[in-house]
Amino acid sequence: MRSTTLGTALLSISIVFAFVSVLFSNISFAVVAVALIAAHVYSYRRFVNELETTDLHIERKVLDQMMFSMEPASIAVEVLNKSSEPVRGTFEDMVPEDCTLSSGNNKASMILPQHSILKMSYSITPQKRGAHHIPGMKIERTDSYGLFVEEQIIERDSLLNVHTEKRAIDIARKMAGREHLEFSGMGRNPAIVLREFEFDGIRDYVPGDRARDVHWKLLPKLNKLMTKIYRKEGAVHTTIFVDCGRSMRLQSSKVGKLNHAVDISMQLSNVLINSFHPAGVATFDEMRVLNKVRPSVGRHQFDKIVKLLMDVPGTIGDTSAVPAQKEEERTKPPKPTRPAGNSNTKGKEFLKSLTDLSAAGGPKKLGIGLEGGVKEILAKSMGQEQLFIIISDLISSRNAVLAGARICKTTGNKMLIIHTYDDWYRDAGQKAETQDIEKLYDNLNGSIKLEAAFRGYGASYIRVGPADTTSGIVRAIRRGKA
Repeated sequence: MRSTTLGTALLSISIVFAFVSVLFSNISFAVVAVALIAAHVYSYRRFVNELETTDLHIERKVLDQMMFSMEPASIAVEVLNKSSEPVRGTFEDMVPEDCTLSSGNNKASMILPQHSILKMSYSITPQKRGAHHIPGMKIERTDSYGLFVEEQIIERDSLLNVHTEKRAIDIARKMAGREHLEFSGMGRNPAIVLREFEFDGIRDYVPGDRARDVHWKLLPKLNKLMTKIYRKEGAVHTTIFVDCGRSMRLQSSKVGKLNHAVDISMQLSNVLINSFHPAGVATFDEMRVLNKVRPSVGRHQFDKIVKLLMDVPGTIGDTSAVPAQKEEERTKPPKPTRPAGNSNTKGKEFLKSLTDLSAAGGPKKLGIGLEGGVKEILAKSMGQEQLFIIISDLISSRNAVLAGARICKTTGNKMLIIHTYDDWYRDAGQKAETQDIEKLYDNLNGSIKLEAAFRGYGASYIRVGPADTTSGIVRAIRRGKA
């Protein structure tokens, strides 16, 4: 609590009057000084009591069903004064970080009588995707005599889940009409899918097999009967895993890896659904699967996927480079680091936690989230063929993706890795030195070796950057370049 100009002047006058009364032995000045000091004390204690008995009920509503980054969203606030005293001051609904006030007014200077309601409406524009918090309402209170002022915060947290830019969803809806995906053993027309069969292999004849399934041409060569095996064509259940680990959340340029992954997963899932392939989306980090929508071609499946992607964690800015770790460096203990003493402390601490996680326990304990998610889906699939599309930078979850590819090869399922290549998401504005070029070459060489490892497990692989669109990725998959 601090004194206003009027309060300071009143206190100064009372001190002066008290000094004059002592100096000239004047009782009148002493009476005036005592009266002014008593008024000052009375005002202070009454204001303290008002602050302690304040009972405000805040109701906040987001009028838009879905919030998008760089798009204004309307917010309506109602403040009910339940206390027995009026509340004087300036009411300000606090704007979240990374949001700007676009229209309306989130402030109101007034006297709010007891048992009355204050209504405000305004619009804010989120600057990036992710979760944004309105912590509450800030009130700059004044007492009834204008002698004291106090800043009071009424906590009333509201969570605003902001999706990616609106045009990303518009692109997803447009792509569904002009793009499609077809894999071996699948057709786009559901009527054809339900009644056609695909040759899958041969096996030894077993009494009771149909005569038309016997491979008669092999009888003279093998001198025994062999039976053809057919598989009923059907849409492969597809789960798109989005990596939300530490390294994916770091953003060092205009386009973040995680934001790009969210757009790709949303648009790709809509293409799959409209190609009659049941599609779902799951998010994971280094330790667990965070959330998931099971594969389906239902009417509201795309809406469920969009809602899930709204809960994906936001990105964290980073002005320093993400440490590129070589294969032999991943198992070494982290070097001691000095505490950061600048404004980039948050980003550096985040990087340190990534380094510690990569070095802790070796590959056996690194990135178990995806591996567990793949095992769970396969356990519940009842033999249904599955396709897993992994969108990851393959840094903090590299070993988990490798383990998932190994499981898919063992169980006869498919995996496609969309590698958001880290170096391509970095700001290229600075001049590259020789050591930087050598590091880029080493990183690319390591990425090529990693690609060879995935292809050795039978997984498809495609490396993407911020300029790659989902349409280009779909065409690459159709051409078999993945």
